[in-house]
Amino acid sequence: MPDLRITDLRVGEAMTQEFGLVDHNTPVETVIDLILKNHWGEVIVVDDEKKFMCLVTRETLVRTITNGLPKDVPIRTLCSQDTITTTEDENLTRARDIMRRRKIGRLPVINDNGEVVGLLTARDVCNGFSFKLEMLGEHMYAVLENIAEAIQVIDCDGRVSFWNSGAEKMFGITAKEIIGRKLADYFPDDLLLKVISNMQSYQNVLTELDNGVYIIRNAVPVVFSNGEILGAACTSLDVTPIRKLIDNLEKAQTRVRKLERIIGTQDLLGGELFYTVNPETRRVLQQAKRVAATDATVLIQGESGTGKEIMAQVIYNHSKRAKKPYIEINCSAIPETLFESEMFGYESGSFTGAHRAGKAGKFELADGGTLFLDEIGELPMDMQAKLLRVLQEKRFYRVGGTSPITSDVRIIAATNRNMAELVEQKLFRSDLYYRLSVVVLEIPPLRERKDDIPGLTRLFLRKLGMEYGRQIKGIDSEVMRMLQDYHWPGNVRQLQNLLESVVILMDDDYVTPLSLEEAGVMDVLRETEKTKFSHSRHKEEKTIQLDDLVHHHEREAIIKALQQTNYNKAKAAHILGIPRSTLYYKMKALNIDGKPTRTHFGVPLA
Repeated sequence: MPDLRITDLRVGEAMTQEFGLVDHNTPVETVIDLILKNHWGEVIVVDDEKKFMCLVTRETLVRTITNGLPKDVPIRTLCSQDTITTTEDENLTRARDIMRRRKIGRLPVINDNGEVVGLLTARDVCNGFSFKLEMLGEHMYAVLENIAEAIQVIDCDGRVSFWNSGAEKMFGITAKEIIGRKLADYFPDDLLLKVISNMQSYQNVLTELDNGVYIIRNAVPVVFSNGEILGAACTSLDVTPIRKLIDNLEKAQTRVRKLERIIGTQDLLGGELFYTVNPETRRVLQQAKRVAATDATVLIQGESGTGKEIMAQVIYNHSKRAKKPYIEINCSAIPETLFESEMFGYESGSFTGAHRAGKAGKFELADGGTLFLDEIGELPMDMQAKLLRVLQEKRFYRVGGTSPITSDVRIIAATNRNMAELVEQKLFRSDLYYRLSVVVLEIPPLRERKDDIPGLTRLFLRKLGMEYGRQIKGIDSEVMRMLQDYHWPGNVRQLQNLLESVVILMDDDYVTPLSLEEAGVMDVLRETEKTKFSHSRHKEEKTIQLDDLVHHHEREAIIKALQQTNYNKAKAAHILGIPRSTLYYKMKALNIDGKPTRTHFGVPLA
């Protein structure tokens, strides 16, 4: 693509290479004949080496002849010493300014050797700029027509002066139909008309068109450098795919939270949403219930998967706002361009094709109730400032609105980040942090509350059994030991997901080590054992003899049962009091017919 910067236009691009050229010894009379014959307005005089000497105009010749100059004198007689020249590389704007300042209509163009290569006239300057502007216009039109955004431009009277193909597709109106007409005839409350009316810019305005398309609009006044107002321009970008992703994410998160809440249904937990028997976690739970009775802002901290969303639900359920709206929003899932519209809504008729009723934001929807801001630590700094202003002033404006809206909202925020460190690193505003952290609840990770694992495991197995139509009768004590030994980096959510895999993929109705093998999760749980034993070698040496002894007696008991039943696996398992799948596993582990295991009696779910 050629250089379209008009200020970089060079003399060589605009000059003419057709000009009158005469030797300095040519008589004036001959020069006059050449000018008349060729219709020249001037001649360029060169010396014997063809180097530039001067430029003589037709007007100069007429004036000197009238004053009595003999016609037989050489043309060099008329040469002056102050003739101005330029070069091919000279900036055309600068050459034009020289011609204006010196009040001359032409400039000889010479090269480094002093030879004449062209002539720049006032007409050449105009044509050069005109051609460049025409080329610039063509290229810019092509760019604007092929750009993804819809682009609309109106003049000061509100008439459409530009409407690209993107606008045709987005709004269903052709450029031929709308250009030159009043925009208000088609969209009476369009954002562009507001720009012309109040000379204000609008940025990142979200709207939903009647056909379900979501767009982001940016509209600005178009003003010359001298302050003259030309009109207004607007770009509109289709963000429907992003919006659908957000909607799908919100639906998925809602489903996840509903499943998590099933963990603590009243039938299973006697009215508790958040299950725990761990003393420290119960202390946090009691604090949550106490603060629920107030309207204090609460910040819930904890690693991913510890149950921060459920703790927020506990606070809501025990609050005086329990019958009012509970609105959840994931701060990390909202693009910056959609933040204001999502949080504060947009005014009616703010944009082309918008629903006339406008749309309420999260703060408006949560009025009188609770707004749960999940992953608050991921909020960008400029969004933090907007959120802080609403929390301080307790009022906000819809996008495109002029009237403040007050909203009585209780804020609960949650994060898996270290907020104090974020503040120290200048990644989170300290004033917003202090406003959010009136009460801070820290949920311990599952590895620090392993006494909760048996109860959570039974709870999950019962719930998952109902969900997938499986009747889980119990869990082997060896499996329970492995679950309690594991470090659970993904916390309660990881425990639930692991058990879900087991319930779906296990063959039997009793969870055994073989069930873990069948679900492909045994290696995950064994990682902890390998790490633990590598750091506890002395303890391992002490217990190895006891383990061998247990294995020996288990092996003998299984072989004896098999012999008594003539190797009938079902009858042998019945004698041993274990499920058949456990028997198979222990036979494999103890190298009985190539299938080891240990015999452990089951742990009932009830």
